[in-house]
This record gives sequence, C-alpha cells and structure tokens, in this order.
Amino acid sequence: MDYYFSDFHFNSLSLLLSKNGQPLAIRNNEAKLLAFFLAAPEQVFSKDAILENVWAGKVVSEQAVFQAISNLRNVFGEDALKTFPKKGYQWQLALTQAPAHANPQRDDQITAIANAGIVANKNPRSYKGLLWSCAALVMVGLTLLFKHTAAAPKTVASAPAHIVVQPFMVDAHNSGAPDIAQQVQTAVIAQLTTTPSLVAHLPPSTHSPHQVAAEPAHFLNLYNQTITANLLLSGRVRQVDGQLVLSFVLQGRQRQWQGYLMAQTPTELANKVADLLSKTAPLTVLWESNDLRLIDAQLQLLCSEHPDDLPMLYRLIDNALYLGDVDTARLRAVELEQKANSARNIPYQALALRAQAFASLDQIDAGQYLALLDKSVALAAEFNDPLLHSRVLEHYTYIYYRQKNFDAMEQKLLAALTLAETATAPEQQAQILRLLSIFSYKLHRAEKRDLYLSRAQAILDEHQFPSESYALLEDIAGMFTDDKTQKEHFFWQALKRFTPAQDAWVKERAQEHLVNLYIDQQRWPDAFAVFATETTLSGAELFYIAKIHFNQKNYALAQTQAETAFKQGNMSGEYAATLEAALLLAQLHQQFEQPYRQKTYVEYINKNALPAWKKSKQLALSELVIDEITY
Repeated sequence: MDYYFSDFHFNSLSLLLSKNGQPLAIRNNEAKLLAFFLAAPEQVFSKDAILENVWAGKVVSEQAVFQAISNLRNVFGEDALKTFPKKGYQWQLALTQAPAHANPQRDDQITAIANAGIVANKNPRSYKGLLWSCAALVMVGLTLLFKHTAAAPKTVASAPAHIVVQPFMVDAHNSGAPDIAQQVQTAVIAQLTTTPSLVAHLPPSTHSPHQVAAEPAHFLNLYNQTITANLLLSGRVRQVDGQLVLSFVLQGRQRQWQGYLMAQTPTELANKVADLLSKTAPLTVLWESNDLRLIDAQLQLLCSEHPDDLPMLYRLIDNALYLGDVDTARLRAVELEQKANSARNIPYQALALRAQAFASLDQIDAGQYLALLDKSVALAAEFNDPLLHSRVLEHYTYIYYRQKNFDAMEQKLLAALTLAETATAPEQQAQILRLLSIFSYKLHRAEKRDLYLSRAQAILDEHQFPSESYALLEDIAGMFTDDKTQKEHFFWQALKRFTPAQDAWVKERAQEHLVNLYIDQQRWPDAFAVFATETTLSGAELFYIAKIHFNQKNYALAQTQAETAFKQGNMSGEYAATLEAALLLAQLHQQFEQPYRQKTYVEYINKNALPAWKKSKQLALSELVIDEITY
C-alpha cells in the first residue's frame, strides 16, 4: 500500500520511504512501525499492541518501542505521533491522495505475450505507474521494481463509506409483524444517516431479493454505475419470541461478510448495524484488498480492540480458514464458542462448532468431527433457522467424502436442500445441488451428477440469476466431460461470463482449466489467447503465462514472466499466485544450476507457505533440496 503525507511517500509492502521523490534511509523495525501506524491512523496503539505486531515473536523490552517512536519523530517531526498517557500512541499527520506531479509511467511490454502474437500493452492488475528501483522485498531480499496506482485500495477511507441498504427479506419463520423487514430497513437507514463516517443509499434499481442474495458482488458493481457505493447490505429479518434477528450479508468490492445481529426493537437492531459498520466500513482493506494476510492483521487488531464483537471474531476465523491457518482458526473458534455461550447467542455457538470441526478435519477422527457437527446442527434446529441448519449440514460432505460414503453424504445434502426450500432460499438450493453434482462425479455416481446439475440450472433459470451464476455450472460441466472439445466449450462459456477487467475466482478457475487443457494438447497460441482480451493482468494470470512458456521449454521467457508474476502477486496480495511463481522460479533456477538464486525462492516458500499449501505441492517441493532447506 502507498501512503502520502506532507512531502513523504511510504510503501508499506517494500517499506521504502521517500521525501519529494528522494529515498530516505529508515531502519527495518521503524519502517514496520510506520506501516503499523499508517494502516489505522485514527487508532491509539498501546506499547503491548506495538510489541506484539511489530516485534512479533521477538523478546525485546519496551525501550525498543520508545526508541523507534523517537526515531520516527526525528524524521517526521515531534507532532507526527501523539502520546496518550497510559494508553499509547496515535499517528497525527493527515494522509493525502497521490500528488498531481506523480505521473505514472506505463509498464514494460510483456515480451512473452508479444512473442505469442498478442497485444501486450497491459499493466499488471491494480498497479499503474511510479517505477521504484531497487525495492527490496521484505520477505525475500530480492531487488524488485514496484509501481503505484492512485486506484490502489487504501487501508482507511478518506471519506465516509457509502452503504447501499437493500430491502431485507422476511424470514420464512417470522412470527412477528409482516412488515418487520421494512421497519428494520427504515431504522437502519435512519441510523446510518446520523453516523458521520457512513452514508446510506437505497438501491438505484429494483431487483428480486433472491437475485441479490445469489450474486451480491454483481449488484454492488451494477449499482456503482449509477451511484458511488463501497458496500451493499442485504439480509433476512425475523421476529421470534419478542427478539429480532438479522441474518446479514455485507458485500464489498472484493470481500464479503456474513453474520447475525439480534435485538429487541428495530431501532436497537439498527444501532447494532451502525456500530458494526462504523468500526469496519472505513477500513477499506477489509473490503477491497486481495491480501488475506493484510486482512488478517487488520481483523486481529479489530478483535483485540472489540473482544466481545462476535461478527468480527467469526470473520477472523473465516479468514484464517481461507488462508489455510487451521490452527489459528480452531483456537479462535473455541474462543467464539465460549463468548457466544456467555452471550447466549445460539447462531454463533453453532457457527463456532462448525468452524471447530472444519479446522480440525486433519486432527481428529471421524467420530469427533461428526460429534462437533451434530452439536452444531442441534443448535441450528433449536434456533429454528432452516438456512443456518442447511449450511451446517453442508459440512458433513467433507468427512463423508474422505470415507467415500456417497449415500450418507447424499442423505445429509438432500436434508440441507429441503431446509433451503423451507427457507425460500434459492441461492442455497443451487449451492446444495452443485455440491450433490460435484460429489456424484467425484464418487463415480455418473447417473446422478447430470441430474443434480440440471436441477441447479433450473433454479438459476427460474429466478433469473445474474450471468456470473451460470459460470460455475459451466465450469463444473467442463470438469465432468471427457470430451476435450466439450471441455474447451464449457470453460470458454464460463470465462465469457466475465468482463476483461473483472476479478472473480470462477473466472480464474476457468482460465486455469483452459491453460492446462491447451498445454496438454500443446496448443500454444490458444493457451496465450486465453488472456488476449484482458485489459490488465493479475499475478495469477502472469503465472499462467509463465507456466505456458515453461511447458514450451522457453525457460528464459518463463523466468521473466514468473518474476513479473512474483512481483505483482506480492504487491497485490495474491498469496497463492506468489507462492506458485516462487515455486516455478525455484524449479527454473535448479535447472539453471543457480543454487543461490534458487535458495532465495525456497526460503520465501519456507517462510510464507502454510501447511495446507505445502501439502498440495508436496511432490514438487520434495525435489527442491538446497543446503539445509529440504521439504
């Protein structure tokens, strides 16, 4: 991330500091401390929080904090950091936009694509301009070139966050007033209007709530064609036994939160919505970053400041699971269960147990896994929430797949499908039918896979879901068929559902499938053509291009593209793409008999890859043996 203040420019990824365009020397720990302050300049940080985050894993005294603070003040002035007695320190210099004189330069043309006959005047996705020479990567010690973009997401919004408040649905099990959803929406908009850091909007166009529930990211993008919106808030409301429950979805440009809020009245519930949004919506890293590790750091900070906030803690667990950090997820899930028990919050008790089971899949036997899920299911049933109940039942899939027990899996998923129908949740129905189709294929029940896939498509057709919803079905259909021509057709159909500049995991999945298909057939021009219409290239896309060259045995071009992918992945927070590029570069340098350069990338993998990723690459990593680093 790039930060501008006074005459200074600081990049928190490279830890490079400059003043009026001239580099300034700054020690590593001081640069880390500066990055820590700039990530949340409105917050006051205690000495303990600073030590835990900046000197993580190191035993140092408080004097290290005092000295680093003093050194930063020497650079930026005494007023840059304010001391709050017995509380900590807060950043004081206002952050600004990139100065007008920062004229971005175009990226070098991508040689490999040009050689393949494709126009290559493309900058890596999300970063234009400002060429920084000799930027040492924090984790690898490589000399790399970095670029800055004025469009890159900032950690903290410089203006109020704009929230589109979608009309809420009435839950199928609502026992209160029939217009309770409208009452809650009205109260939420009224409360957000009085919150200085937030601006509320009604959706600029009318769409079915089921359509929005299926693809909230699609509708946030659609609404942004008319208004400026940072987040889309949607959900379901019900009133049971005098208690209001909002099952909410918060959709940002890159990330989504799901959770529950409960209160006695619409006004009280609206206050809880506004409180959650006021803490999280201005932190744009949570919604606009691809870097799950950066998001994890911000979530940990939030949870330390708001230890009783269950939606925040649950989101931290969810993020840890995405990262593959199952140990952290499991410990935090136990913490969530305890806090939810104390708060008598049944939904989060159920979610905590489900997360404990999923995070422990490789640690416990089948009986323990099933026992945790059984407890979660019982709580969801007690809460009388069929949608929550349905989502918990999905997780039986993982253990039954390991046991190759299709009949037991199908029974649970069909029960989940019935609950989704009871909840009038077609988006969940489609999800369950996709799972039934995929595992019918994986467990060799061909007679059922097409049946369930066609039923999923019927749901999409009936409710007129957005085009992107069909892409996953087409990608699955391509996976099913053995006919390579049909595979190619289905994968291209999925890819064409997205615009060239659009980011989506299904799009990336279709690209990967096509590249692998063309590599297998040695159809090199077709492989490069997968990226021909892209206006920008992500780290993952640059890696796929490097992979094509590698399989062509164009090792020099493969190295060039893999290095570009590695740099881009580091800058944009594409964790998996960066690791894939590092692995390919380690393999290339082993082939080139350049052990010192190979060691650099192996060490990067060793420091940054989580066990789940290493396990998935076990065979390739086992062949990388350098000095004392062996997988």
